[in-house]
Amino acid sequence: MSKLTPDYGPRARVGIAVPHTNPTVEPEMRALLPPSIGVYATRLTHPSPRVEERLDHYIRHIPEAISTFGEMKLAAFGFGCTGTSYVAGLELEDRLTAEANERTDIPVITAAQAIRAALKELGCSSIALLSPYPEALAEDGYRYWEDAGIRIVDRLRVDPTLTDTHRIYELTSDDALAGLRRLNTSEADCLVASGTGMPTLRALRTLSAESELRVLSSNLSLAWALTRAAAPELATPSPQQLL
Repeated sequence: MSKLTPDYGPRARVGIAVPHTNPTVEPEMRALLPPSIGVYATRLTHPSPRVEERLDHYIRHIPEAISTFGEMKLAAFGFGCTGTSYVAGLELEDRLTAEANERTDIPVITAAQAIRAALKELGCSSIALLSPYPEALAEDGYRYWEDAGIRIVDRLRVDPTLTDTHRIYELTSDDALAGLRRLNTSEADCLVASGTGMPTLRALRTLSAESELRVLSSNLSLAWALTRAAAPELATPSPQQLL
């Protein structure tokens, strides 16, 4: 009997972990990944009202998130929550994802690791950074990029009144575009929109058409990194070509 080709995800299947209220990751991943790669999501949940506690729990339970896919054969697993990497910090993030990879035998990539890989591929060492986070989480992000050896030449929070991550999901690409346009990019190698919950694709496409400055987002970088891991022959040389 010949091997059958799946109707969905005939080249590969990738899993995505998404914070439970986040409405943005799945549609942006489907828009960015090649049609022959199937995208399947699981929801990250935790009852704590404290954002830091939720994010800490998420990243410490990556193997459990992967286990929710049962016997589905995944070519790669993307962790679609940038803030959890910021709370964990660079060293712990890399250790936990390496341990999850070893336990599950599946490549594990966080959104923050994907941005790091994209910046390295593009040769970028300085960024202008837009964040949709509450102040404390934004500060964690600034430390993360400094620890990664990336110079932040300008930074901006989309909504300075934000006190919890749930309101991020009410933002639109227009909010992202307005914030990105306010950043001073004169000394930046790249413009980065952090956070998987804030829609960014229309904003990035608009900026790419207006300027030669390279632009990245959490979801754009993660889709590119997952393609490289799951089906390298389908990967574009740079994330921006996915736009």
